[in-house]
Amino acid sequence: MQQYKRLFGRAFIGVGAVATLFIITEMVLQSFGKSICQTEGCKLVAQYTRYGDISILLFGLVTFSILSVLSYLAIYKNKTRLEGYINIILVVSLAAEGFFAGYQAFRLSTACIFCLITMGFFLALAVLRLLYGEKEMLSGFLAFAGVFALFYLVLPVGSTVTLPDDELILFYSKDCKYCSEVIKELDANNLKVTHLLVGNYSAFLQGMGIEHVPTLYINKKSQKIFLTGKESIDQYLDCRKNPQPKKSVSSVINKEVKSGDTEKNKGQIKTEAPQEKGVTDLNRLLAPQDNQFNPLGKSDDSGMCKPSEKCD
Repeated sequence: MQQYKRLFGRAFIGVGAVATLFIITEMVLQSFGKSICQTEGCKLVAQYTRYGDISILLFGLVTFSILSVLSYLAIYKNKTRLEGYINIILVVSLAAEGFFAGYQAFRLSTACIFCLITMGFFLALAVLRLLYGEKEMLSGFLAFAGVFALFYLVLPVGSTVTLPDDELILFYSKDCKYCSEVIKELDANNLKVTHLLVGNYSAFLQGMGIEHVPTLYINKKSQKIFLTGKESIDQYLDCRKNPQPKKSVSSVINKEVKSGDTEKNKGQIKTEAPQEKGVTDLNRLLAPQDNQFNPLGKSDDSGMCKPSEKCD
């Protein structure tokens, strides 16, 4: 029995060393602009990490290194008092892996291959530790399962909000002067608009990255966007009143060719679409519209109020 225990201990050190080299390899690749993981899930995890994926890599590097060193000292240097520290670190790590696994499964709905491989290393270490005779690892597996399950049970912010199925929805605040002005302009244009107090939908809007009012939600089948700020909404209303015929790409090219430009510039089309602060695109769809309204054409965020502040 003691022989098998020593064998599992050596395997633990080996797996910990391989995991450490795996993390180091990823860090080296990233320094050259590359990565082991090329899936969309890896990019999303990196995007939503506060300090970038380097923070997660450092966490993994330090954890695997410490586990390997402590296990080596416990087996080959007879420092058995370190066994308890190894168990604590692994239990905490398994709980953290339950968080990452649940986040990918129930929030991102996509998998980060690098994260899954890292999780596999932690699970393998926990199994070896259990075979080594450390029953405390059972609590680690329970922690992993519990945190993972919580992500399934707790709904994300805004997931339970149901918006009216109307084409135009205005989120406003009673203390926002720009909201009052926009409401008058909408009424003057005889538009059917549903008015919703922002306080009842603040969590939903914050989840969409919207922190100001007035916000007009354009809820068309082929286009779903949020316009935030009086100026963006005014621009939209002006384009509804004065729609311009769309120009095809071929007509633009022909016009440039006939204009007598130099051979170098003939047929070239320059396009610029700076992202406007006052516009949030729900589905990243700017489908063909019935006018020439361009919500990306301006970057001024004036004409807005914080929902929690009085804006006179």
